Amino acid sequence: MQRRYDRQIIIQRKTVTQSGSGEEVETWADLCYKCLAFVAPTKGSEKFANPENVASQETTFTIRFHEIASASRPLGPEDRIIYPVDGIAANAQSPAWNLVHDIISSDEVGRQVDLSIKTLRRADVTT
Repeated sequence: MQRRYDRQIIIQRKTVTQSGSGEEVETWADLCYKCLAFVAPTKGSEKFANPENVASQETTFTIRFHEIASASRPLGPEDRIIYPVDGIAANAQSPAWNLVHDIISSDEVGRQVDLSIKTLRRADVTT
């Protein structure tokens, strides 16, 4: 299957640092800023959870395998994807909630040809 890598995404990794007062602070650093990707939405779901509806959307992003440095692979739950990236600066710490896709898993496609990244975006998050 021929893929079109015509969308831009940002892949970030969470790190925990300490503030001057010793408090733990989550920060996000770009592993890949505005790299080209093939985006394929998959099934969505909606469930009842303590009396509210909880909706989620699964999306699979496919990028070229070598876009991510070998020291940063594999991608996992400490990582996230921001999509779409219009107006998002490098190393963005708090993008809009509806742009954040939490990474579930990443799998090599072919022999180091592509990297398929499965994500989950919660559609019910409020700020």
